[in-house]
Amino acid sequence: MKKRVVITGIGAVSPLGGNADESFERLVRGEHGIRKIERFDPAEFACKTFFAAQIDKEFDACKSSPFRDLSLPEQTKQLRKFDRHQTFALIAAAEAIEMAQLHGETDPEKLHRIGVNFSTGVGGLESVEQCTTTSRSGSRQSPFGNLKFLPNIAAGYIGSTWGFSGPNNAHCTACAAGSHSIADGYNAIVSDEADIIVAGGTEAAITPVGIGTFNAQSAMSTENDIPEKASRPFTGDRCGFVMGEGAAAVVLEDLSHALERGATILAELVSFCRTGDGKTGAAIAAPHPQGLGAKRAIEGAIIRSGRPATSVDFVNAHATSTQADAIEIRAIRDALGSHAPNVAVSGTKSCTGHLLGASGALQAVFTVLSIKHGIVPFTRNLTEHNLDPECVGVRHVFGESLRQKVDFALSNSFGFGGTNICLAFGSYS
Repeated sequence: MKKRVVITGIGAVSPLGGNADESFERLVRGEHGIRKIERFDPAEFACKTFFAAQIDKEFDACKSSPFRDLSLPEQTKQLRKFDRHQTFALIAAAEAIEMAQLHGETDPEKLHRIGVNFSTGVGGLESVEQCTTTSRSGSRQSPFGNLKFLPNIAAGYIGSTWGFSGPNNAHCTACAAGSHSIADGYNAIVSDEADIIVAGGTEAAITPVGIGTFNAQSAMSTENDIPEKASRPFTGDRCGFVMGEGAAAVVLEDLSHALERGATILAELVSFCRTGDGKTGAAIAAPHPQGLGAKRAIEGAIIRSGRPATSVDFVNAHATSTQADAIEIRAIRDALGSHAPNVAVSGTKSCTGHLLGASGALQAVFTVLSIKHGIVPFTRNLTEHNLDPECVGVRHVFGESLRQKVDFALSNSFGFGGTNICLAFGSYS
């Protein structure tokens, strides 16, 4: 019999809050974390966007697990080793690990069966920029320089911090990276490579290069006078995404293993499907114009779940607030057919901004909490009056979060390079 994979822990640090529950509570209320960029002056780097969805400037990593039990000098020493994206990863993972009651495990045989798959879209971009500046000045590089920007080191730090010696991996698949980590965590458990995988994604790309390069592609909103309204998926006048930062984690576990140790089960990862657009003659950063790759991912996740399309209650859409939103809605309509008008669809990036490689993991956490609490977040800044006619045909959630039973939900992630994934979550029974 095929193994079932369940979620026994979640964690997040996001523009909405320092943990998963706070982030979700603020999301449900339609709050946002978008404000003027604080870590550098965009004008000095010829950036056209002056705002982003940022971690609260009052957030103190030193007081967050896994740093909270250290003395202040030791915390400072530890944090000096990490890029911002790695710090976020450790904090989100720690919350999920503690929720799953894995903290303090010392049995070597059990630790060999716990792995990590934690991804990022761009890795330590801030550290790359700092190392480049150091090189040009002729100053001595830090011995931690390259360890701060390599994409797999966040996963390595999670494994070494808790002694998890199962498979340790990372993906670097743009905006689908966090979801890809969750999918491969599922595979590792089903193939009996591990009993538990800590999976997720992390990103900290609010930097001169991060903002400047996306500006150069005209991919980001430049509405500097009204940043709180800049992220508006599915609207007729949407004009680009808002950069976000943070990390999210889920603890995936073999069902029988979770039951044996008495773990609390939050939801089930029922299935997933990954596809590539494989298109020719189009920009590598653009999706298939008819959404065929996205459609096949959604259809594949439903088919592999063994459930009918009519059982889908909620789609947590990729919904970046770019022109690609209409293509995603077309893919959802085509995949769900006559059931599409009944399916609640939400764009959570309207509140969090776009966390790039961490976005799929954060969506996964929000989807699990939607199932747990029976509530679907609404899409901020979207009304029946400003809805793009190209985005009709599904049940958009306007103005107020929707309280309803959520038994089966999909979460979409699509990335540059034509990479698509749909994760399917269900309530546990």
